[in-house]
Amino acid sequence: MIKQCESASPTHERRRYGRFATRLPVATRRDDLAKRGPPPRQADCRMQLRDFSLGGIRAESAIPLKVNEVLTMRLPVHGSHPPLELTGRVIHCWRQEEQYQVGIEFCQVRPEPTASPWHRMFRLFSMAFEPPAAASDLSYDRPVTDA
Repeated sequence: MIKQCESASPTHERRRYGRFATRLPVATRRDDLAKRGPPPRQADCRMQLRDFSLGGIRAESAIPLKVNEVLTMRLPVHGSHPPLELTGRVIHCWRQEEQYQVGIEFCQVRPEPTASPWHRMFRLFSMAFEPPAAASDLSYDRPVTDA
């Protein structure tokens, strides 16, 4: 059964999966804002992935994100890996010094099986443990492949 994006629940159990520390840049599209049609710069933000698990990721952001906000996250070319897109829902966001700590739970926003973030989990693990490429593209201009 694939988990769909849904509202946060106060009884939602946290940290059901082991975490893997990593440092990867993430371009993020705030899907809820993008649908409303503000200027693209307001709907896009950059984050730094800090750790991940089978359930989601923890990242740092320079701007606060809203709980339950749906995001599309794009990890750039990394080592031998092409860009990777994942979808998730913000489950918490709090300020820590100059950054915001953001917890994002993976969820599927489109019905086709290949849209599932879990379909791409192997690639996320591979990217996390391989040295980065010389140049990283964090834009949404290049197409993402499901290789």
